[in-house]
Amino acid sequence: MKVVSIIAFIMAFALLISGIYGFNIGPVSIEGRQYQQANQIGSYICLSCLGLTGSRVSHALTEDTINRLKRIDYPVKIWVFTSNDCPTCPDAKAIILNFTLENSNITYEEIKLETQGQFFDTYSVSELPTVIFFNKDGVVLRKNNFVHKVVGIDKLQEKIIEAIETVS
Repeated sequence: MKVVSIIAFIMAFALLISGIYGFNIGPVSIEGRQYQQANQIGSYICLSCLGLTGSRVSHALTEDTINRLKRIDYPVKIWVFTSNDCPTCPDAKAIILNFTLENSNITYEEIKLETQGQFFDTYSVSELPTVIFFNKDGVVLRKNNFVHKVVGIDKLQEKIIEAIETVS
């Protein structure tokens, strides 16, 4: 059994290297757009895939969050960075959608790795899901001179409302 595990690990590692560096390993070859996507996807960490996020997430906003949202009287644009392979990204989108339904000053846009990878580089996004915020002038929210990011799904609702309250 141990030998099978070692062989499976070596094969998975070889496929990963093939996807990143474009090697041809036997019948396995990644070319063109597939190579580019494999390279991008292999570069980003899905936090839930690593077991670093909770398994069940409520999409419903708490009463505290709803009350705090009522005080937001300025526009806030939210970008949520996602990937087709991210199992918790739909949860993040659902939570953010509830923010927008509760307060019309809040809007959001989904930034997908597969089609908008350039924004992942621009804002140094390397984990999924990641959320960033913009004020009414389109200026990204910063914290200690870095783009303020909310990363992962754990306590997402609380982290988002705190960030929204600092945007002006």
